[in-house]
Amino acid sequence: MPTSSFELFEDICNELHVRDVAILPNEFLSDERLRDLQDEHGGAAPDAAFERALTALKKHFKARGSELPFTYDLSTRSFKVTDKTYVDFVSEASNIRGNGKRSRSFEEATCRRLALRGTGTFHRVGWPRGQKRNRREFVKYLRTLGFNNDIIYGREKDGGLDILWLLPLGAIPRRPIVSLQCKNGSFDIGSADRSNGPARRSLGCHRGLQVSVHTLCVIFNEYIEKGSLSPKAFDFVALGLSDLARPTRAIDSVIL
Repeated sequence: MPTSSFELFEDICNELHVRDVAILPNEFLSDERLRDLQDEHGGAAPDAAFERALTALKKHFKARGSELPFTYDLSTRSFKVTDKTYVDFVSEASNIRGNGKRSRSFEEATCRRLALRGTGTFHRVGWPRGQKRNRREFVKYLRTLGFNNDIIYGREKDGGLDILWLLPLGAIPRRPIVSLQCKNGSFDIGSADRSNGPARRSLGCHRGLQVSVHTLCVIFNEYIEKGSLSPKAFDFVALGLSDLARPTRAIDSVIL
């Protein structure tokens, strides 16, 4: 589950989902939520805990090359939306977290957000699909992305694939792919490992590049913080909702 600071973040987004400006005093939070926020920030007084949480959130987004989707004035406790589409995304995603029947909605919304952060093309191919629903159509479509006919369809009916990002490098079939698994729930490394097995086998059916060339990512309907990750190296990239915010810096190059 999200930490108290990110629960506050989602509370703010839920308010800004229905209005562009909101006034949020301490009383906006339940007594339990406020106590949890104070505990998270060293037992600080309510006003100080509120401010420290927002400062931590700003730092978190900055590390991902983005910024909070709202501005605020703590003297008046007013919050003003600056990125309505991301606020709406967070509000809607947080309200379907853990709902297996809404996993498709989370995947589709995530695919649209990814297109704001990367170049190339993103393909949402997970099941259930609105198009290419039978195996023959699906395999034929995957062939246009560089796969062969041996793709493991499986009972998932998607080869264990959710979103495929074809990087803008090379030409199909020798164009690298990032496989992005979507998890409509909180961070769980065991769940990620179970999803990555079928995805890795499907990437092994690529006819132009070996599986080691491609990259595996798992996107959770939560927020990935340093404290929640093992210090050991991962064999996939763990991502969360904050990794889907609009970037504030253009693509750049660094010459040493």
